[in-house]
Amino acid sequence: MDELTLLIKKNIKSKYSSTRKFAEELGIPQTTIVSAVKNGVGGTAFTTVCKMCKALGIRIVNGIYPVAVTDTTRQLIEKLSKLDEKGIHTVTTVLEMEYVRCRIEADAIAVAENNEKGDTATNPIITPEQVPTKSAINNLLKALNDEDFSFT
Repeated sequence: MDELTLLIKKNIKSKYSSTRKFAEELGIPQTTIVSAVKNGVGGTAFTTVCKMCKALGIRIVNGIYPVAVTDTTRQLIEKLSKLDEKGIHTVTTVLEMEYVRCRIEADAIAVAENNEKGDTATNPIITPEQVPTKSAINNLLKALNDEDFSFT
């Protein structure tokens, strides 16, 4: 499943007790939300996806990366922008390690879910080639600093 769908699913679960409540708040049919979360947002109308993202505080950074913009995100960006080169290197290293840990856990859950469904053909465990490089993380952090996070 794509990263945007996973982020939408995670934020609905954490911010709302059900997809029904989320759907009611947005004025979108619950079946549309359930379908988007289950099958991926790729087949969902663009305006619907935008409405969902805005309600959940999700922004697309640098045209690629879905990011949930919260008060914590803003605080991290503010603090990160005040670090020197050594501080940025330290934060980037820890961020990379945590990212890999979370991806491995998410992939293990996906494998378990696929196995329950009898689909053993797919194995989403990340490979060493998929581990983000420091330059990729630095590019994302730069994009976050360059991005305007104001909501109008």
